[in-house]
Amino acid sequence: VSPPAHRTSHQPTSPQGHKEGGRAKEHSRWRRGEQRVLVRPEPMPEQADMTSSSADHKDEDEAASIRNAVAEEQKKWSTRVADLEAEVQRLKDELAAASASSAVTAASPNENVNQTTAADTCTDGTSPSTAISPDLVSDLTPGQITRYSRQLLLADGFGVVGQRKLLSSSVLVVGAGGIGSTVLPYLAASGVGSITVVDFDTVDRSNLHRQVIHDDSSVGVNKAVSACRALTALNPTVSCTAVTEPLTSNNALRLVSDHDLVIDACDNPKTRYLINDACVLAGRRLVSGSAMGTEGQLTVYGCGVDGRPCYRCLYPRVNPTEGCKSCSDNGVLGTVPGLIGILQATEALKLLTDTGKPMYDRLLMYDALQCSFLTIKKPPANRACPVCGPNATVKSMDDSALDSVGARGPAVVDPSPGIGLTAASNGLVMNLPDELQVSCKAYEHVRREGTPHVLLDVRVPRQYEMCSLDGAVNIPLGDIEGSLDRIEDLSNGTKPIYCLCRRGIASAEATRILSEIASKGDRSGIHSVRNITGGLNVWAHEIDPTFPSY
Repeated sequence: VSPPAHRTSHQPTSPQGHKEGGRAKEHSRWRRGEQRVLVRPEPMPEQADMTSSSADHKDEDEAASIRNAVAEEQKKWSTRVADLEAEVQRLKDELAAASASSAVTAASPNENVNQTTAADTCTDGTSPSTAISPDLVSDLTPGQITRYSRQLLLADGFGVVGQRKLLSSSVLVVGAGGIGSTVLPYLAASGVGSITVVDFDTVDRSNLHRQVIHDDSSVGVNKAVSACRALTALNPTVSCTAVTEPLTSNNALRLVSDHDLVIDACDNPKTRYLINDACVLAGRRLVSGSAMGTEGQLTVYGCGVDGRPCYRCLYPRVNPTEGCKSCSDNGVLGTVPGLIGILQATEALKLLTDTGKPMYDRLLMYDALQCSFLTIKKPPANRACPVCGPNATVKSMDDSALDSVGARGPAVVDPSPGIGLTAASNGLVMNLPDELQVSCKAYEHVRREGTPHVLLDVRVPRQYEMCSLDGAVNIPLGDIEGSLDRIEDLSNGTKPIYCLCRRGIASAEATRILSEIASKGDRSGIHSVRNITGGLNVWAHEIDPTFPSY
């Protein structure tokens, strides 16, 4: 409907015109009302054409842009999918080849381990250890990836490179006791390729509260053999070798030289000096730990490697009074050596994988009763050190043995009848004349016959309170010289004195002191003195099986 024509100002007016004009206006108003209700005004033809043309061009441009973006995305994802498929296929081929020829894989475990290239840097900014290249994966079998997956996922530089280093490394652990009991399982579980355990002692039931690598069925078994049995059960892929002889100046250098890293888990200063000197001569690093009572220590010795200090830098000369205590004499809280062993294993993993900051320059001291850790800064390498200094005097293991004379060595009681104490390497064991010694069987005959005598138990009070033979008098070794009047009263010049302790070591020293005093004639009340060889441990084995051993 077209809009009504407008009347112009020059149109004539008349009554009829007014009438017709009124009807026209009314009609116009009606028409306009209808138009408002039924008709929407249309734009001018020129305006409609321009608007339509602009919209059409805009839609076409947007559609073209979307089509181009979709095409680019499709191209990008097609390329990405093709690359991924090729990568997956290559990994499958390499893993299949590695599984089919394990000998070839084992022949080159160190290939490219220490190389760092631009390929080790992730484009997304993540740690290099999270970017596992095909070359690295091909050196790990599917079983190894599964077994060690949790440490492969570490984002601190360990990863596949670190695992390959562990698998190709070898560690010598001296001691399979309280500390070794936690060092060894964690090394094996982490995948250290080859582990050698040195320990000549046998498992005793009194060991089991802290030496948790052994169990009740291992009592009487060599500790190194028992430990290797446990490691094989834990991780059959690890090579474990048991050395059942003591570490001496004759075998220390050879054993140390055959391994990448050495862990000192022994319990005596003499062996510590031998281990340290062998490490310096062989250029090997040493992880050292010790525990006694409720305290423990931990450190890492560079042993001259890169100018770092060794054990003798801190303790240049043997002190006969140092290290005289042992767990068997003074006791130990079982968890303390276990914790020290775990810390040693951690330091070993750091050294073998070149991660973290090893404790070359620090000494860690642990107090279990206070649950406190104290870190002490170690001094630098000692230029006057007799083994790693510029003017070293210890240049061979023979020199080491001579320089370690007087240090307390390992001791063990052989429960076999007639053998008793075996501690030839212990510098504190007295070689008494035969006339000053008596076997447990001979002393049992004295008791059975009722021969008057004095049984002098020279153990410390806390050991005496645990168990003792009937009729024994307790005077600790340290109090002997101050208790001569009492001893004279007990002997009264007529009763022989029999000295007794747990293993026959302290009692041998007491026998020597009293016999020397009696020989001077100043103490006539001391009749005679003899040492009961093997002590209470042999007594329990040979004479009274119901007597407790500890």
